[in-house]
Amino acid sequence: MPLRVLFVPFGSEGDVNPLLWLAEGMAARGHEPTFVITPHYGPLIEERGYPWIPVGTKEEFLRFARDPRIWSRMHGPGLVMEGMIKTLPAYRQAIEVTKHDFDLIVLSTLALAAASVAEAAKIPRLTLHMQPALFRSVYECPVFMEELAWLTLAPRWIKRLFFALVDVLVWERVRRRLNAFRDGIGLPPLQSFFHDALHGAEGVAALFPRWFAAPQPDWPGRVRQFGFPIVSKTRPLSDSLENFLKSGEPPLVWTHGSANFDIGHFQSRALEVSRELNLRCLLISLDASAAVSDNAFHVAHARFEDLFPRCKAVVHHGGIGTTAKCIAAGVPQLIIPRSHDQPDNAQRIVKLGLGKALSYRH
Repeated sequence: MPLRVLFVPFGSEGDVNPLLWLAEGMAARGHEPTFVITPHYGPLIEERGYPWIPVGTKEEFLRFARDPRIWSRMHGPGLVMEGMIKTLPAYRQAIEVTKHDFDLIVLSTLALAAASVAEAAKIPRLTLHMQPALFRSVYECPVFMEELAWLTLAPRWIKRLFFALVDVLVWERVRRRLNAFRDGIGLPPLQSFFHDALHGAEGVAALFPRWFAAPQPDWPGRVRQFGFPIVSKTRPLSDSLENFLKSGEPPLVWTHGSANFDIGHFQSRALEVSRELNLRCLLISLDASAAVSDNAFHVAHARFEDLFPRCKAVVHHGGIGTTAKCIAAGVPQLIIPRSHDQPDNAQRIVKLGLGKALSYRH
């Protein structure tokens, strides 16, 4: 019997793609996907023929994404949480349009409004976590930011104390506001944001292999670990990109995230370095903030699974999707992380010998 499955991503395209990957696999088996998603990513759903319900507006999403403070090491995660809290009523309204007529709801990490609405409607929930940094541990502790790399070597009691302080100073405010939303739909309060909100679904899937981040004894018991969500079926690239690739040597790719608009310095350095090394340069970003030369090309979007195997190397921000697709393509990668899970992904790539990392301030 086919399942009616509601997919609710929250975040950038890197958060959308794994849910699309799972939706395509389930649709191929006869199940029926529907999406609740920002109109900014609506075309990704439409081209696959799935029904979708808009939440918010494209302008609201872009206004939030264009705030350069999102990429601050210190303030970025808090701003993302604030953005998530502000969208709670909009997600509730969008999901209620569906009349809760689903057998399963699949969520990205911060789709917490949808998680609570599904809990109230007694719809089973599956949360997909793409980043190892979401699984804090006193055994193998993630690198939350460059300045906290020392924590990975600290005694376990120091790590426990650090996590307790973060819960009080950072997550407690988010937990209270999320509980106010839950109270409005008749749900009991969450006792812990980290354990009950992030890892509280009936199913929690870690979408990265053990050799990239091994499970730890203090991970939540309901977590099941899988591999990277890499699409194996190839698709043609755009004609203009295909022509650029065929016109010379494999290029050096520069990208700093699908939702990062604060890239003026990154792109100007990309062009300078590529020119100094006499390498062809391919910039990938929604905005082209620097004028490209004859030996450079800019595209707003490309499927990395199809592009990376045809490139010399990739310089990127360390988002988990880009990192995984570099690994799958077997290309060298230089990671220049800024915030969120990026420093942790960079550190793992360096330890595995799959690439190098460079501090963004350098």
